[in-house]
Amino acid sequence: MMESAKSCFVEAEIRDLGCLIRITCEFLDYLETANPNPTSDFDLRYAIETIFSGVDSFSSVSAGYRALADPPPSTIHWGDVPASTFIEAFTSKFHEFAAESGFEKKCRLLLDLVKLQIIFAGFSYD
Repeated sequence: MMESAKSCFVEAEIRDLGCLIRITCEFLDYLETANPNPTSDFDLRYAIETIFSGVDSFSSVSAGYRALADPPPSTIHWGDVPASTFIEAFTSKFHEFAAESGFEKKCRLLLDLVKLQIIFAGFSYD
């Protein structure tokens, strides 16, 4: 994905894209570790702070993505993912992201995954 981004994004956006990929993979690992076992307060706090640390990268990549010719729209909308099925929805979308080979669609899926993470962090923040 990083190699494909070189034809579409500037260097800073490519670095931010790498940041979002790392944060998203770490969050999937967090969800898989925390489910079905409760996670520690430290692990939850770390996950939330990691997500929030990627907000600037999300903004940067989103701007670069919107500049692409006819990018696919987001598939995440407020209220679409109830808390009771959040983990399943995130995991399913992550597997779709991992299997996708087209750059624009893969980038859209990554941005949607980050949106889900931001929603999770916002609701979990105390």
